[in-house]
Amino acid sequence: MTVESVAAGTQSAIAPAGSAAIEKKGPADQVRRALELLKPQMAAALPRHLTPERLCRVAMTAIQNTPKLLECDRTSLFAAVMTCAQLGLEPDGVLGQAYLVPFKGKVQFIPGYKGLISLARNSGEVLSINAHEVCKNDRFSYAFGLDEKLEHVPASGDRGPITHFYAVAKFKGGGHHFEVLTRAEVEAIRDGSSGYKQAVQYAKVGEDPRSPWVQNFPEMGKKTAIRRMAKYLPMNVQKAAAMADMYDAGRHSELGDFGELRVDAPAGDVIDVSPEPDPQSGLDSFASGTAPAATPPAESSPGEPALISPERAKALRELAAERGLDADAIAAEISGAGLESTPVGFETTILRAIEAAPKSKAKKG
Repeated sequence: MTVESVAAGTQSAIAPAGSAAIEKKGPADQVRRALELLKPQMAAALPRHLTPERLCRVAMTAIQNTPKLLECDRTSLFAAVMTCAQLGLEPDGVLGQAYLVPFKGKVQFIPGYKGLISLARNSGEVLSINAHEVCKNDRFSYAFGLDEKLEHVPASGDRGPITHFYAVAKFKGGGHHFEVLTRAEVEAIRDGSSGYKQAVQYAKVGEDPRSPWVQNFPEMGKKTAIRRMAKYLPMNVQKAAAMADMYDAGRHSELGDFGELRVDAPAGDVIDVSPEPDPQSGLDSFASGTAPAATPPAESSPGEPALISPERAKALRELAAERGLDADAIAAEISGAGLESTPVGFETTILRAIEAAPKSKAKKG
């Protein structure tokens, strides 16, 4: 049984609860269906140049190319895709805008240097922004202070080894800013990156570590220069750069429903930079038309995820019934189980799927 066109706002033809058991689908099919259900939320967040359909296709391609993403916490996977939607970046790993990376059991969104440049340009506050590597045979000079300058003329032919990286931005209101890093400074940042250290640790004898720092060192150096400059750039660039910084520090991060940056603390707690939490429950917030809040984890056995409680499941069923939907079928599409057997981390995704459909106009009778 399937949910028909929930993303398009139409009512689904789902059999009522208690009917024949729903056929179980593989993890990739479950994720694909869940992304379909999230399309209305993607559409509300995405800029005009990127459609929900394209983002879903790109995300599924990334998952097919990196199957370990399916082994990660599913809520973090959906959050990473929604982060791509909020920032308007494609996580294809080819254009260099963004990447979805398995990280300590969760999926981490990581912006590429081209993604940071796109965010800055799309903000309307930056006239131009560029980053380049400097080689030994190039003509290069710079100075800070009252008479700051930056001059770079790449050499023809053999440019020699890389010696510096720099990034420069010109602002719409006038003025500019640039950052210069030596190769040694960039390598020190690389050596402190948790992702690079893990790649080195698990590299096979005689093989280079599988890390973008090894395969694409110039790109990573340019990205580092832009990140160093991020504090002077628009807020979306600062958020994306901060997420890259958190990844390097070995901490998972994501954007919340309101675009706030959420960072896992070293002890496992979550640092939430959002406004004061709404005292309403997630279901109450949804019923009143506001964004849903995450469900507090219920008591569970050690090593087992907390499940949606019977009371919450009942409320979800009532909300779904108002829209002619079957909440248990939606839960099965997303998590592969009924409501009471679904981990509490999926509740927000289920709520979003229900919210995507209009209320039934049928009169009670």
